[in-house]
Order: sequence, then structure tokens, then C-alpha cells
Amino acid sequence: MSNKFYTILNLITGIFTVIVQFATSFFLSPFIVKALGAEANGYTQLAANFVMYASLLTTAFNSMASRFVSVAYHQGNIDKARGYYSSVYVANIGLIALLLPISVIVSLRLEHVIVIDNVDVLDVKLLFGCIFANFFVGLISSLYSISMYVKNAIYYSNILNCIRTICNAVLLFAVFSLLPVKIFYVSFVALMLSIFLIPAYVYYQNRLLPDIHFDKKDFSWRAVKDMLSSGVWNSVNQCGHLLQTGFDLLLANLFVSPFAMGLVAVSKTIPSAIIQLATTINNNFSPSITQSWAKGDMGSIMKELRVAIRISIVIVSVPIVTFCCLGIQFYSLWQPTLDPYILTLLSVLGCMAFIVVAGTQILYNVFTASNHLKVNSLTFVAMGVVNIIIVYCGLKLYPQYNMYIIVGTSSVLAILRQLCVVLPYVSRLLGVSCTTFYKETFLTLICCAVNTIIALAILKVCTISGWLSFTIDVVLVGVLAVLSECFLLLNAEERKKIKQLISRRK
Repeated sequence: MSNKFYTILNLITGIFTVIVQFATSFFLSPFIVKALGAEANGYTQLAANFVMYASLLTTAFNSMASRFVSVAYHQGNIDKARGYYSSVYVANIGLIALLLPISVIVSLRLEHVIVIDNVDVLDVKLLFGCIFANFFVGLISSLYSISMYVKNAIYYSNILNCIRTICNAVLLFAVFSLLPVKIFYVSFVALMLSIFLIPAYVYYQNRLLPDIHFDKKDFSWRAVKDMLSSGVWNSVNQCGHLLQTGFDLLLANLFVSPFAMGLVAVSKTIPSAIIQLATTINNNFSPSITQSWAKGDMGSIMKELRVAIRISIVIVSVPIVTFCCLGIQFYSLWQPTLDPYILTLLSVLGCMAFIVVAGTQILYNVFTASNHLKVNSLTFVAMGVVNIIIVYCGLKLYPQYNMYIIVGTSSVLAILRQLCVVLPYVSRLLGVSCTTFYKETFLTLICCAVNTIIALAILKVCTISGWLSFTIDVVLVGVLAVLSECFLLLNAEERKKIKQLISRRK
């Protein structure tokens, strides 16, 4: 089958997995907040953020491993591909040996690292310990998912993640219903499922790439150097991401209160789902773009980017606008014990950057495919440092707006970086006009504006009194928004082809 078919399959399975993951969080978060308070939900997300801090080291090796193996494989150099694979295998084992004692110390002395109030200290320590352990298991399983990237078969990974998410949801609801409520169940169940799925990843590795396997004889310091010299910029990029958004919960915990951290954590549920959705779209187009770059097919890359940008605009912008317009009603129903106005404003501030970058976020794949990561990473860190400075000064000068400053500053800076750095630099790498991708950004804004008008009009006509009426409004907004975006994004020839396909089916 064609490469395009596998890309579409990757995308569909990826989006379905995100939907299942969001559904789990949607039903579980109110239960945790009601049973243990907003602080407990905040600690769960804070623990996940600590894993992001640890990933600064692992990203340097793992972020580019798939790319180097894929390029070598598709250029017909199997020995070189084996060298990269075996080298990242050894590197990951070494990183686990380095980070394991640090994670144990942090877990045991956690009360000296963060503020722990209104919850059981041992419970929170177990939560962090299991999440760290799950991180190490993830490093092992990632070695066996490289084959899925190389063969553009990300859908296998998506299906496994979907199965894990469904099992995770079932098991969590079971343990929360049958056992005394504890926070660490969330990370413990995830850890067990990750361990059980390792054999499946090993199976697909052997099936998809039987000629690529670990052999200590293939280990090469040159391969380590190649991956590290490129991957270190992804670590720098990750550092910038942490400085912009990864410290939100930690800053709220240390400078405001654990309860404020809990509010920020709840408000980040929707923005996190949207970011995960955008990342899923991005990742599932990455293998085909990397393959086209390895073959030097620039025409194919531009065609793929155009399609990917428009798909991303539709899939990302519609839920963002729908949520921004119906956020107050959503939180009133979903978290009735918390202030819906505060949560909605925090959520809008958290995801407003994607109103601008909904389509062009696909362009980050160009940095990886071309192995030009330095400029993007350094500017990300620079914006991250600026974010920390502005947030710190803002908390001192305007403490009454503490949570809004923490959440909103990073979004404003993300928009500026996208417009001033990412778009012109990608245009330069691809050898196209510097205005090429600004047109796509302008198109995204038009789509969001039209969708906002549609959403507000429906909200004015159809009042929301419960989950049923809310769901009906969301469906109406979603359908009309997708139709309007298809009209705005497709040219006359593309619309004509769709009409022909529909008439044939009739």
C-alpha cells in the first residue's frame, strides 16, 4: 500500500487514541477532585512534569534515534542503521543507571522538594515513585518502537497506546471503586500496563525490522556522537518548553498555594488535550516527511506540508474555538465545586497560542527531517528564560493576578516566536518565499473567527441546561465549523472533486 495510506492510518489511530485518553481524564479528574480535593489532581500532573524535567537528558539521544535509523535504512545502508540502533540501546541503559538513584532520592525526600498540604505524604511519594518507574519502562519500550517510525507504521504504536488507555481507564475506575481512594493508583496502574506491553513492542520490532536488532558489536561512539550532536538541540528545545509551560504547576505550588496549583492543573486538562492532539498530528506526518527528505524530494515535501497544515487547522482549531466559546458552561457541568469563570479564563490563556499556530505547528517536522534544530531550540530557550523573568516579576508586582500571569505569559511568547522565528526560518530551509506560511497563519485566523461567530450564534439560540443540551450544542458547532473550514480551506478544484465523490456514492 502507498505511503499516503499509512500516513492517514497513523493519523486516524492517533486521533482516536487521544480521544480515549481525554475521555479517561474527563471522567476521572472530577472523581479525584471530589474525593481528594483539587490539590490531589494537581500533584498527579506535577509528577508528570517532573518526568519532563528528567527527559531533558534522555531526549538528547532518543529524539533523533528514529530519524537517523530511518534515513540510513531508506538510503540502503543497513549496517549504519544497525549501528545507530545498537548505540541508542546502550545509551538508554546508561541513562537509566544514571537517573534511577536520583529518582529514588527525590521520591524519598519529596516533602523537602515541593509543598505537600492536605494530602497523605506517603501517597504522594508513591505517586512520584511509580511515575518515575514508568518513565524508565518507557525508555526501554521506545527502543522497540523505532521500527514503527522507520516503516511509517506508527498506527501499531497508536493501537497499543489505545489499548493501554482503555485498560487504564477500566482498571482505575475499578480500583477507585473497590479500594480506599489513593492518588498513587493513577501511576501504579500505568506502570503495570507499560510493563505488560513491552512484549508487544518487541514482537513488532522483530516483525517490521527483522534485520535491525541490538548487537553490542554494532555499538559505535561515532553514532552516539551523531545522535547527541543533533539530539542535544531537542533537549535544548525541551528545556525551552519546560521554561515556558513545564513550570506552571511548580510555580503555582511554591509561590501561590497547593490549591492554586490544583486549579491550574484542572484548567490545563483541555489545553493539554489540544496540545496532545496537535502533537499526535505532527508526529504522524513526521515519518513520511523524513522519508521524502532522505530521498531529496522537495516537491513531495511541500505537497505533504500543504495537506498536513490544512488537516491540522481543521482538527485543532475546531475544538479550540468550541471550547473557548462554551468553556463556562463546560466547567459548570464538569467541575461544579470549582469556579467555572476562573477555570475558563485560565484554559483560554493556556491554549490561545494554538489559535494562531493550529496549522503551521506541522512545520516543526521540517527541523527534524532536515536535521536543522539549532535555531529553533535556542530561540525556544530564550523565550523560556524571558517567560520565567516576566512571570517572576509579574508575581511580585501583581500578586492578585498570579495564576493568570503564570499561564498566559507563555502563550503570548509562543505566538511571537512562531511568527518571528519559526515561519521565516522554515521558509528559508525549504527555499520558498518568506510569506508562504504567513498565508496559512492568516487562513487559520479567518477559520477561527468564522467558527467563533458560529459558536456564539448557536449559544445564543440554544441555551444549555445540562449535558444533553451541551452535547447537542457542541455537535452543532463542530459540524458547522468543519463545513465552513472545508469551504475556506479547499480550492474550487478540490471542492469539485469532493462533490463528484459524493454524487458517485449517491
